[in-house]
Amino acid sequence: MSLGSLQLARLVEIADTLYPFDLAEPWDNVGIQIGHPDRIIERIAFSLDPSPCALEFAAQNQCGLLVTHHPILLSPIIRLAAHEYPSRLLMLAAKKDVDVVSLHTNLDAAVGGLNDHLTHIMKLEGVQTPDHARCARIGALANPVGLHSLAAHLGRLFEASSVRVIARDDRVVERVFCASGSGMGYLGEALRLGADVMVTGDVRYHAAVEALQLGMAVIDCGRFPLEKAAPQIMARAFSKALHELDARVECIVYDEEQDPFSQGYIGEEDLS
Repeated sequence: MSLGSLQLARLVEIADTLYPFDLAEPWDNVGIQIGHPDRIIERIAFSLDPSPCALEFAAQNQCGLLVTHHPILLSPIIRLAAHEYPSRLLMLAAKKDVDVVSLHTNLDAAVGGLNDHLTHIMKLEGVQTPDHARCARIGALANPVGLHSLAAHLGRLFEASSVRVIARDDRVVERVFCASGSGMGYLGEALRLGADVMVTGDVRYHAAVEALQLGMAVIDCGRFPLEKAAPQIMARAFSKALHELDARVECIVYDEEQDPFSQGYIGEEDLS
């Protein structure tokens, strides 16, 4: 073991301290996705997704560990087959000799995690964590603003290729309920807390219809724009914790991830 390097198990303990695993939703799978607890880690890569490109980046940079926001495994698998997902990721990680740890809804929920980052970026005031929605935050804008103006501002702020607004009018909004990722499961809580608007991503059709019928305005910025800061957030927190332990484990970020949903264009070309 080189001076200052740490075992994977110790790094998982650090992750649990930064973003407590007991904050994760019951259906979630956080922690080690593939790896050996006794392995010595000298360099860590961070990414949003456990993609082949992220695994290749980790391997090329001699990172024994890739820490991701989204986990490889969310449900049991019955075989490892290279033509199936997520089996192919597990097989690639093993081939590249890269262990994978994921910090998902615990990162969303934790103090200093993803939702706290979003409320900071949006400059919300009086931010609170709802009792029944720990993977969300609610706060207020410094000044009330029109719904469509806020949507345009958030689109620029989060560099979203598109923003969808769910509302029948351009109402004035002030109280904002924010949930990174896909937060429409918290619609009832947002209504109960008197939010004027929900800011989230991945809104499905029927959830949008429900929001309209219940009178809740929603701004859908997309999942990637709201979550793309996760690798930097995790890397900064790990770097600080490792420095305090005098551990010489380097943290690097894979920063070439892109939104899988690109802005489409419908032209007038005749394809016949």
